[in-house]
Amino acid sequence: MDFFIVFVLIAIFLGGLVRSYFGFGEALISMPLLAIIGLDTHTAISTIGLAGLFVASLNIFYDFKTIKYKVLCKMLIGSLLGIPIGIWCLRHFEAGNVQFMLGIFLILYGIYALARTLYFKNYAHIILKSKIWAFITGIVSGMLGSLYNSHGVPVVIYGTMTRWGIKAFKSTVQAHFLITAIFVVIGQITGGIWTSQTLSLFLLSIPCLIISVMIGKYLSHVTTPHNFEKWIYVFLVLLGILMLFVVS
Repeated sequence: MDFFIVFVLIAIFLGGLVRSYFGFGEALISMPLLAIIGLDTHTAISTIGLAGLFVASLNIFYDFKTIKYKVLCKMLIGSLLGIPIGIWCLRHFEAGNVQFMLGIFLILYGIYALARTLYFKNYAHIILKSKIWAFITGIVSGMLGSLYNSHGVPVVIYGTMTRWGIKAFKSTVQAHFLITAIFVVIGQITGGIWTSQTLSLFLLSIPCLIISVMIGKYLSHVTTPHNFEKWIYVFLVLLGILMLFVVS
């Protein structure tokens, strides 16, 4: 096995680890690394699509009992409505500008939420209780997913503002990703995104993905809810910075 394949597997492993621990973000970690390595764009997209589907399947197997199914259904319905809106935006607006604004928003929201958690614990927190927010979250998720595969960001922010526990938060997010990932993979196959390397790289990455899920589950188990919340906000800031870097 040459060093190129090793680096590809490391990038996929890191993405799987991030997804297993935080519940989202693997594409925003793996894709830039694969681009730096020099992997063909279509191969990278299709391989990460399969890897995301596989990791989500494993995580659902562990945590399906804690999924908030009613919320999940509302988000999925909203996503189906948001997808064509996102496609329309993609045709009429510059996706890079939208990505830049999202990066800025993630940085500002992450800093605000982290500061609130660390320094303003006694102040009232904004908690989304109305059921309509799940539907709105789904619409925004579908829009961002159509624009550049960032459908997880609004779902994660919604989860942090509903004060779910770690298990309910991650299992519901993973279930949403699993269902959307199925449609993504089908679209990639029918859209000619798969290459001759896609399936072979994915099969090679399966042991790495299994290990990444095991490590991610262990880290989640030893992380307290308060610390997990802080790491989520730190990760959102880092993702925002990464998005700005990719745009530039």
